[in-house]
Amino acid sequence: MWRRHRLMVPYATIAFVAMVAVAAAVGWDDWPTRIAIGAAGSALAIAATTDYRVIAATSEGIVLFRASKIRQYAVARIETLEDDAQLAPVGGTMLAADWQIGSGVYTVPKSSEQAVNRIAAGV
Repeated sequence: MWRRHRLMVPYATIAFVAMVAVAAAVGWDDWPTRIAIGAAGSALAIAATTDYRVIAATSEGIVLFRASKIRQYAVARIETLEDDAQLAPVGGTMLAADWQIGSGVYTVPKSSEQAVNRIAAGV
């Protein structure tokens, strides 16, 4: 699951414009190339402003871990959620659902939603 920084859109826009300007400054006159370089810069800004998390039901309770950016596996323990912590769906789309998990809202892909449902139900 993941959540984006609240300033992700401005960061990505600034990165796009800056990379297009750099491409123009170094001599790439072809606009499709400039756009591709700008899109690559924007993608890097989006990746840098995204927080990935893994949630797990353990014998100690429900634990939230920081996840790697490349593959979704836990790399560091963040917190153990309180027994009364909120785990509930709060919205979503056809491809992903938004869940209130503790104090944050995270986006969960539909392929993982059943697992989060089981954790929320205490199974």
